[in-house]
Amino acid sequence: MSEVDAGGMPGPPIEANEAIEAVELTKMWSPTAGLRPVSLTVAAGEMVVVRGRSGSGKSTLLALLAGLCRPDGGSARVAGAAPTGDTPWAKVALVPQVLGMAVELSIRENIVDAAAGRPDEARLAGLLERLDVAPFAGRRLGEVSMGQQQRAAVARALVQVPTVLLVDEPTSFQDGRHADGVVAELHRSAAAGAAVLVATHDPIVVAAADRVLDLQAV
Repeated sequence: MSEVDAGGMPGPPIEANEAIEAVELTKMWSPTAGLRPVSLTVAAGEMVVVRGRSGSGKSTLLALLAGLCRPDGGSARVAGAAPTGDTPWAKVALVPQVLGMAVELSIRENIVDAAAGRPDEARLAGLLERLDVAPFAGRRLGEVSMGQQQRAAVARALVQVPTVLLVDEPTSFQDGRHADGVVAELHRSAAAGAAVLVATHDPIVVAAADRVLDLQAV
């Protein structure tokens, strides 16, 4: 794995109080699929991109950091603790590629549910407006496009102001205007103090990152 910032310069030195820290973290699903040993840090207020070809383990890395699976080796600390699948959404929020929202709920209900039914209404309204989710917020999941679902999933992750934000290919179904809107919200989250880690192939997102981590395929 190589580590450079978006301009090709070395990343900042490792500090003891990083919001995300992984040391030789690895997970193999088969001899040819998984994540090679990776060490990385992401500080509060920083937006870092993980880049690599399909099969390099980008999604696996995010799943490990979210506590959705157990590593074969290495260790990680996220928001001050070892990752577990039951970490409160307000601490560690995830936007997976498989978006995981409830089909029986409206888009707005899915987002509100992430805030335990008690969102900050002003924050919610701002997210819906800036991400262009407001026009379809009353519809159910099956009634909107994949791009609309994806933006709703970003709003869902951000509604509680997470300490750590893990985001998997958030612009894969977006046109240029909506991709810019998603990137702006990721930046807004980092500016508010979150550690933001994004897995992506999208050059728009890569160009906006503070640093870029390149993963090698197995």
